Amino acid sequence: MAQKKAGEVEAFLSRPDYSHSLVLLYGPDTGLVAERSAKLAKNFGVDLTDPFAAVTLAADDLEKDIGRLYDEARTLSLMGGRRYVRVRGAGAGKSLADAVAELAGEKLEETLIVIEAGDLKKSAGLRINVERGRFAVALPCYQDEGRALDRMIDEELDLAGLTMDREAREALKARLGADRIASRGEVQKLCLYGLGAPTITEEDVRAVVGDVSSDTLEEAVDAAAAGEVKRLPHLIERLTTAGIATFQLHLALLRYFQQLQAMRETVERRGETVARAVERRRPHFRRRHAMETALGAWTLSAIGDRLQAIEADILQSRKEAALALTITHKTLLDTAVEAARLKARRLS
Repeated sequence: MAQKKAGEVEAFLSRPDYSHSLVLLYGPDTGLVAERSAKLAKNFGVDLTDPFAAVTLAADDLEKDIGRLYDEARTLSLMGGRRYVRVRGAGAGKSLADAVAELAGEKLEETLIVIEAGDLKKSAGLRINVERGRFAVALPCYQDEGRALDRMIDEELDLAGLTMDREAREALKARLGADRIASRGEVQKLCLYGLGAPTITEEDVRAVVGDVSSDTLEEAVDAAAAGEVKRLPHLIERLTTAGIATFQLHLALLRYFQQLQAMRETVERRGETVARAVERRRPHFRRRHAMETALGAWTLSAIGDRLQAIEADILQSRKEAALALTITHKTLLDTAVEAARLKARRLS
């Protein structure tokens, strides 16, 4: 079977094996799929603007005329050299899947077919036929995780000759969305803004970078920490619909509880009031009440236990990428249920 794990895809793209003349790129991040498709074409040595060397086909059109794919796959370049055939928007189409079953068994000399698809299940005909093909390979493209996002940020910083401090990097990662191309565009915009400065700061990030789903993300974290169990499912659904990466949810919750831990220490060990501890953090006025509620409910011991649980869930979600969304939802809901229990105990 010719398939790669998600963590192996970047290494494959760095040194592509073109003995595979048909490549399937699939995943929920359409920007990442498109970016990797372009990288394959560049490494293959084809000018995408040359109509004799490169052609782009729509999967919906091929379902009506699949013969077009066969023609393009087996046509030699008029001017000589390699040819790149790109199929966009693939999904559950039967004609395309059947054609791929045949083409994946052929060694197409000087031609590379790249099929871009959405998130395909293991049972999808297109994916099965590629994975079974002798001269085909399937490359899963999932939303950026921490290291992949750091690598993309570093690439753009290096090109611009800039550096970034740790606080700015964390703020930037929290504000990037689930689409690779959109995220890269935000980083490029930030680098342009920072040209001439010694380093990019957190203030630069806040001034320039669009806050992708930030309001809903903060609402979800606040609701979980404050024990608003009934409100949380709706917020999670909004975030899922917006395509926010699961690691952003986990990291936002982790950072929030780390802040709570520091504040709670001043309450329990130094006798500071909850209101004063929150005031020193200077949260946005919309978040102040939720933070005071959370800080009043969570004890230092309970915060420590919750941090361990969050870290364990983060590790599990990275080991089991297919279950990452389910694990993240459970983390938030478990947190909210525990917060509600602690509030009830404090009030009783």
